Amino acid sequence: MAQKNPIPAKPSPASTSPKDAAVAHSFFRDDFPIIRKASIKLGICIVIALILVGGSQLVLLKQEAINLQAQTELDQAQGKYTLAVNEKNDIREFQPRYVQLMRRGFVGDENRLDIIEYVHSIQESRKLLPIAYEIFPQKNFQLDPSISIGELELRGSKLVVKMGLLHELDMLTFLTDLSAKGILSPQACSLKSIEAAKDKLLSARLEAECTLYWITMGRPVPASKESQ
Repeated sequence: MAQKNPIPAKPSPASTSPKDAAVAHSFFRDDFPIIRKASIKLGICIVIALILVGGSQLVLLKQEAINLQAQTELDQAQGKYTLAVNEKNDIREFQPRYVQLMRRGFVGDENRLDIIEYVHSIQESRKLLPIAYEIFPQKNFQLDPSISIGELELRGSKLVVKMGLLHELDMLTFLTDLSAKGILSPQACSLKSIEAAKDKLLSARLEAECTLYWITMGRPVPASKESQ
């Protein structure tokens, strides 16, 4: 009678080692395919989120730069407006005085013809004796550095006046009238008695000599004009 081969028994789960179970079950082979689509979608969402966050940060930085520039321009505009208002107030306050100084010949270029005309007009109106005068070249005055006159220069022309007088008041009257026509800085005056002519009633009894400066203020004269 033939003998039958015995059927091998299956190993029981209890007899399987942990090492064999780890080899038998793989996450990437068995489990990852189940969540692969979800993982890909999650990764795409993360990338999109990072792009959106980075883009929003750039937009925010750009907006902050725009706001800063706008604030700077606003501050500059406010500063210019304040300066314009101050200048307008200064003009309103000082314009009458400025116009007065212009009429007296202090502001602007010196006009020597005006000086000559002033002297002759005073002599005629006050009925004074003949007046001799000499005007020297104009020169700049050096001011204290603490005094600011901007781009202007303070200049003066030396004026020496000699005149015969019937009495002392004639000299004071002449200088007072001349001062009303310009800004003058008297330096010195001298008086001396002279013998009056006996045959003339209106002859000089005194002789006066005064040295003064005719003061003006104006912009610097170009070198080309000074050389001419």
